[in-house]
Amino acid sequence: MRSSIEFARSDCGSCPSRDKCTTAARGNRMLTLRPRELHETVAATRAEQETDSWRAKYALRAGVEGTINQALDVTGLRRARYRGLPRVSLQHAYSATAINVIRLDAHWSEGPRRPRTSRLTRLAHQLAA
Repeated sequence: MRSSIEFARSDCGSCPSRDKCTTAARGNRMLTLRPRELHETVAATRAEQETDSWRAKYALRAGVEGTINQALDVTGLRRARYRGLPRVSLQHAYSATAINVIRLDAHWSEGPRRPRTSRLTRLAHQLAA
């Protein structure tokens, strides 16, 4: 169970260090306190996420999630076209085969591609140049 503490607007409004303390648009600071066990668990998990071994495991997961996202975009796997487990399993096998063919075609025709950059990142690079 979380408990929240909200400071009065009058407390934060005249404080000379308010911009160092809060970025709230309303101007007053708010704290959320977790129970000790939950706070310690969150702190330990965040510390673990800073290790190289955790980042290596997460990079593998990011690759798998990219493949799943490609399957959803290209083959429409979010909805089954058929009813019954055998037919749906066959649809999944065909979808996996289609993704493999698409990736092989891209590799053979274009060679390895560089990672995709978002439009926002490209715009930031254009504005910085």
